[in-house]
Formats: sequence, structure tokens, C-alpha cells
Amino acid sequence: MNRLRDWLFRQVHTKNLVYNTCWEDPRCDRILMEMQPDSEVVMITSAGCNALDYLLDDPAAVHCVDMNPRQNALLQLKLSVFQHASFEELFGLFGRGAYPQAQALYRDALRMNLPDYARDFWDKNLRYFSGTGLRKTFYHYSTSGAFAWLTQQYLQARKRPYAQLAPHFQPTTLPRPHATHSAITHRAHTGPVARITTRPA
Repeated sequence: MNRLRDWLFRQVHTKNLVYNTCWEDPRCDRILMEMQPDSEVVMITSAGCNALDYLLDDPAAVHCVDMNPRQNALLQLKLSVFQHASFEELFGLFGRGAYPQAQALYRDALRMNLPDYARDFWDKNLRYFSGTGLRKTFYHYSTSGAFAWLTQQYLQARKRPYAQLAPHFQPTTLPRPHATHSAITHRAHTGPVARITTRPA
């Protein structure tokens, strides 16, 4: 039984991107950890969202470790976007999950700033952001994204419950997105590579 469990775990976590976003609220972590300017954090990369959020508290370093190099590739792409793209481009890619100019942005401003393993991954998978095909958003790719897409298809086929749930998936406001973007962008340009390092487990 343990062998089967381990085999399944390896198939899921070493063959594809698993998480496209972090589900936890990092504000709770930041309150509990009380990070200081000399703090160094070691964490599982996951989708990289929480690592970027931790930069708002100005720790000395955030070390991201993940057994799946695709998760680190995602964080490296996010770092490159914060360092070399505008807020509108960032929001297109990771707010809406679909940005028609993704290929041009990647080619002209992002690709050359990625480490080799991340460049190899995104060279093959940048279509996640194209907004075309059956899955029209980055958030419907990866293991968790495929599950979200299948769940959406199931709910849409049941019109009454979907009509009740749909408004909850359409936020009308975001809390100070430009201010948060500016704060993380500033920190992404100070210290060694955004003070975030990635490495395999």
C-alpha cells in the first residue's frame, strides 16, 4: 500500500505543475512570525504567492524549496514579471490568468531573466496564458487548475446552483492592488534576486 501511495505521489508531484495559486492567507503567517529585517524564512514554494507576500515584511531572505521544479519555475516567472513588467501585464497574467500579449511579453522582457530550468518549462507551456481553447485561463491549468475547470463544468451544467454561486466568483473590488504591486516590486529589485532563492528539495 505504501509503495502505491508513494508511486501516486511521485506521478502527481514530479510530472506536472500541481499548484497554480496558494490557497492560504499569508497575512496570518506574517502576523504570527513577526518577521524582522534579519529574519530568514525557509518554505515550500507551492505557487510562490506566499513567498512574494512575505517580502512585504522585509525579511533578509526567503528560501523556497520544492520537490517539483515546475513550482519553482512558476515562482521564477512571477519574480520576472514583478521585476520587468507593468502592473497591467502582471494583472493580465496572474489576475485574469489570460493575457493575449503573453508571448511577446515573455519573449521581449521575461524569458532572458529566467534560470534555464524555468525557461525550458515556460518555453513549452506559455500557452497557459493564451486565453484560448477549452481552458481559457492559467487558473484552469495544473493539477489543481484541472480540478477547478472540471468542477466549473459540472456546476455550469446545473444551472440553478451555478446561478447562485457564480456571483461569488466575480469580485468587484481588489484591496489596494497597485499599492501592493508597488511594494513587492520595490522589494523585488533590492537584495539578491528579490531576496528569494529557489532550490529543489
